[in-house]
Amino acid sequence: MLVAPSSDHLCRSSLLLTRGRFATRMLAMTAAALLAASPVRAQDAGTGFDGLAAQAAAARDQGNLSRAIELYGKAEELKPEWTEGWWNIGLMQYSANQYAPAIEAFNHLLAIEPHTAPAMAVRGLCEFETGGFDDSLRDLEQAVAHGAANDAQHGPILRYHLGILLTRAGRYIDAMAQYKVLAGKHVEMAELPLAIGMAGMRVKGLPGDVMEQDRPLYEAAGKAASALLDDNSKGADTAFRELFARYPETRSLHYFYGMLLFPHDRGMAVEQFEREVALDPSNELATALLAFTLMYVGRYREAVPVAERAVAASPGMELAQLALGRSLIETGQEQRGMELLNQVLEHNPESLEAHVGLAAAYARAGRKEDAYRERMVCLGLAG
Repeated sequence: MLVAPSSDHLCRSSLLLTRGRFATRMLAMTAAALLAASPVRAQDAGTGFDGLAAQAAAARDQGNLSRAIELYGKAEELKPEWTEGWWNIGLMQYSANQYAPAIEAFNHLLAIEPHTAPAMAVRGLCEFETGGFDDSLRDLEQAVAHGAANDAQHGPILRYHLGILLTRAGRYIDAMAQYKVLAGKHVEMAELPLAIGMAGMRVKGLPGDVMEQDRPLYEAAGKAASALLDDNSKGADTAFRELFARYPETRSLHYFYGMLLFPHDRGMAVEQFEREVALDPSNELATALLAFTLMYVGRYREAVPVAERAVAASPGMELAQLALGRSLIETGQEQRGMELLNQVLEHNPESLEAHVGLAAAYARAGRKEDAYRERMVCLGLAG
């Protein structure tokens, strides 16, 4: 059974949050902190398992990592299911920048204890360092979901890496969710504003991929966004207005601000989406968001033609279908509206917006039982 490392075990030393570029040791835990002892008590001093385990722990505590790794390896040969040994081997190899062997050690550990979040977290960081970005995303996402990022010291490192991997995968909203946590905790990292700007402006890639001439834009956008993510709406408004003045023709800036505003002020979000669409009429997502936001604030007749354009440009986009379906229902075109919402439910049966729209449509049509059923579904989804 793995002796799961406590946050104290994993993070006793401070994290060097501003060290280098994205691929440097953002989790710069010192060897002493990484190797804080999991207690091993020898029952003999020979070359049996207990003796090797005790010698390995002593070498580790003395900072003789190569000797400790060797001894832990010999102990594992005698007892391959010893998860504590694999944990220590993986941590020592990580601290020595031996990422590929560390991954192998954590593979052994996780084969025995598959849901050990700290091991998934450190393996994910090792995979990041070796360029195994898809594997790293898988591990870090699972580790964070299982609570590995709850510690105040090493949590920001995991969330930062997860955020940039989500951006690389084109999952921009998920990336922004990680950055919102960091902004709320006032975390400072050298490249965090750049990473936030990239996610918000939907720039697919890693911070190290950004050309030097583009960095000031994304960094400024990230700093402006951080203010709003931290509920400083006045500071964010000032910063974004300065950005719009400096980059009047730059696409995705108004989209970014609109997305940030949507949870707080949908009227202002409409204005930003309108400006984005005016700058870039081919932006299908911004068009769909404009239609959806107009629908959300009750401006159904204005929403219909915008949503029609969005659906024509991208027939399968759920957001566009929802905006058009619900707006049609609210403007007296229930039949087509219901058809669109049922199309949404074919692909996403748990779409609350679709069920809300259908409940309204059935109520208008006098179909009381159907309306009641949809309302019950809505209550279940909202709960």
